[in-house]
Amino acid sequence: MTFIWGLKKPNGTVHYYLRKTERINGKPKVVMNIYLGTADKILDIINANRKIPENVDLVSFQFGTVAAISMVNEEIGFTRIVEEVTGSSKTANALLAYIYGRSEEPLSKNGMDRWSERSALPLLMYDIPSLSTRSYIRHMDKLTPEDIEQISFRIAERLIEMGHKPSIIFFDTTNFSTEQQPHGELDRILPSAGNAKDGNRQAKLVGLATATTDRYIPIIHEVYAGKENDAKYFQHSVSSMVNTLTKLGMKCDELCFVFDRGMNSKDGMKAMTSSEVHFISSLKRNQAVKLLDKKLSEYRETYRTKNEEEIYTIREDKIVMGVNGVAVVAYNVSGEKKQIIDYENAKRRFIEGCEEIARSMNAKHRGRSSSIESINRRVIALIPEKWRSVFRYRVGNTIEGSAAGDNGMKLTYWIDEKAEKEKRSGFGKTVIFTDRKDWSNERIVKTYFARSGMEEDYHILKDVLLFPVMPIYHRLDKRIRAHTFMCVMGLLFYRYIQWKIEEAIGESMPMDRMVSILKRIRLGGLIENDSDVRFKLERMGVEEKEIVKILKIDALVPN
Repeated sequence: MTFIWGLKKPNGTVHYYLRKTERINGKPKVVMNIYLGTADKILDIINANRKIPENVDLVSFQFGTVAAISMVNEEIGFTRIVEEVTGSSKTANALLAYIYGRSEEPLSKNGMDRWSERSALPLLMYDIPSLSTRSYIRHMDKLTPEDIEQISFRIAERLIEMGHKPSIIFFDTTNFSTEQQPHGELDRILPSAGNAKDGNRQAKLVGLATATTDRYIPIIHEVYAGKENDAKYFQHSVSSMVNTLTKLGMKCDELCFVFDRGMNSKDGMKAMTSSEVHFISSLKRNQAVKLLDKKLSEYRETYRTKNEEEIYTIREDKIVMGVNGVAVVAYNVSGEKKQIIDYENAKRRFIEGCEEIARSMNAKHRGRSSSIESINRRVIALIPEKWRSVFRYRVGNTIEGSAAGDNGMKLTYWIDEKAEKEKRSGFGKTVIFTDRKDWSNERIVKTYFARSGMEEDYHILKDVLLFPVMPIYHRLDKRIRAHTFMCVMGLLFYRYIQWKIEEAIGESMPMDRMVSILKRIRLGGLIENDSDVRFKLERMGVEEKEIVKILKIDALVPN
């Protein structure tokens, strides 16, 4: 047994020993006797051990995100491919460092240097190039459009080699506001006026078209001028993307492009069929009026979503824009209820808002009287774009029964009952059109609705907390292309990490949640005498531990 033994000295002090006794030949014998000291000495030792020595420093870094990206880089060979294409290992490392930095913070090129000094970058990259603004621009300028195309192609090759076969191609476009106002320079054609999807009508725009696998990993992307119409650009983009995919070893009859009705046009459909690939898209309500008028009793329950929402369908063969295909109407009961609530709220706001405008026209007040233009602005602001055919109004000297102001103007507002009935008939319904007549209703509908993941892709590219394309301060087209390429590569890294996690846990992992977990994984370090360094992952919760295990992040802890 082991115990503490005290020996009292003649002066009254007690000295303590740590003793251990054992039975030897049947008799107890002391086999260990360690002097501990007096009670005061033992207390001093305990207090000294509680203090962190002066020669010890503590450091802490965000580690989960950069470690996960480092893992992806090893698996897909991003830096290796960039080095082989550009001939520069420093350029390859600078681009990877940019992905590291932008994944942690919304950094500009001016902030990369400062970020690298306080990050875990030196622990993961042994040959860090200069990340000053001038150096970074120099590395970006090494990426010619041809280099970007070749790097993207080789990464796509690697992904296909690893089993990410892009047979279902989700295609979509978006645009981004820039901080530039070019004036006809030949090397500044991309930023141009167009239909801004973020509502910023003053800014010049840059367009981005992306094709992803069925797991939303971007395989191909194209940057184009913001003034381009989506449907017209789609005609050109389909043929170029199909050409790239066939070079990657895909067969045209194995490919199926999935896109929304904003891309639909007769020429676009012609480009699709002439490329000999399949497609799934959606139609406007006026392209399937008779099918939408079918009674609900003719629909058949097809499947239930993960949220237990019932999906009913009906189908018929149909020729649309010269293409012989099949139209499937998907009816979502829960979706109909949500749209009814949305519509009724919008209708109430419109009527109450018009009543308030009418009262203010009649009220006496100081200042300038309302004009037709000012009233128009106020009423238009009340009407969501999708309901403008239903919520109608007129400003001026109009028919009796309208609201008239002291200045002789009248505001008339009403609900177009015919348009309202037509809109209501489509609540909860989506008309899907495809040339895959051999597919079941369930497969067609599920494949089309799966394209909603593309919206999350563009959320990532626009969200300041994830991997934002904006703001774009670059002046030259070649730098805008390089900047967008890097952001799409960041999206690819994120999607690949998400795929790894989902494969391991057997369920979906929303991107926001995944990024949040990764950012909670931190690395702590203990440095003694500026030389002896020990690192350890900081204390984690259950979610963080699971992600560390799946992505093998602990293998990157530098000790």
